Amino acid sequence: EQLGIKHPIFLAPMAGVSTPELAAEVSNQGGLGSLGLGASSVASAREQILKTQDLTDCPFQVNFFCHQPEPLDEAAAQVWLDYLSPHFVHYGVALPTQLKNLYPSFLSNDDYLNLVLETRPQAVSFHFGIPHAHQIQALKQAGIITMVSATNLAEAQAIEAAGIDIIIAQGVEAGGHRGLFNAAIDGGIRTVDLVTLLTQHCQIPVVAAGGIMNGQHAQRVLNLGAVAVQLGTA
Repeated sequence: EQLGIKHPIFLAPMAGVSTPELAAEVSNQGGLGSLGLGASSVASAREQILKTQDLTDCPFQVNFFCHQPEPLDEAAAQVWLDYLSPHFVHYGVALPTQLKNLYPSFLSNDDYLNLVLETRPQAVSFHFGIPHAHQIQALKQAGIITMVSATNLAEAQAIEAAGIDIIIAQGVEAGGHRGLFNAAIDGGIRTVDLVTLLTQHCQIPVVAAGGIMNGQHAQRVLNLGAVAVQLGTA
């Protein structure tokens, strides 16, 4: 109801493989399409959002990484370059002189926030952490729904306390990686158990993600209290 979609099915935002065409098709079929923009520059992210808006008039989400930025460790980077150099030689490829930050954080500056405020997708979701308070407030004032991934109860409670609208409960079955940001207490909780836990202790809507591959899986977590399911691989 909040998102204005027909079916309680989200396309998972998969950085590196999601496309405007895939996002728009899911949205046009009544689900919530998504763009995984965690590895995209601001210019590339804008291009993908605008193209998706050309392909659908239906709601979709955009996703950014929200990890704590870390400065480049030059010494550690050089160790990796030295370690990998034989492979570059083997394939006849020039060895990089330095490592680049492939995954910018939404926390680092407001460039991505300003892009979202400019293009106005229906929803924006975050992985590996929670945005700054001023960023959340700006998104709320713009009427954009906010969602953050949680892998345990402590993360979910922090998400709710921050004023986020929806929790993405991401179980240990999630493909690729999970949006873990409280690594000290990673219990590796299964999706069904995480949904059960979060719906008992959190007041905001919970979306189930991780290992959901068919209608039976989806119905099971919906019966447990999830308001929607998010699928990537399937």
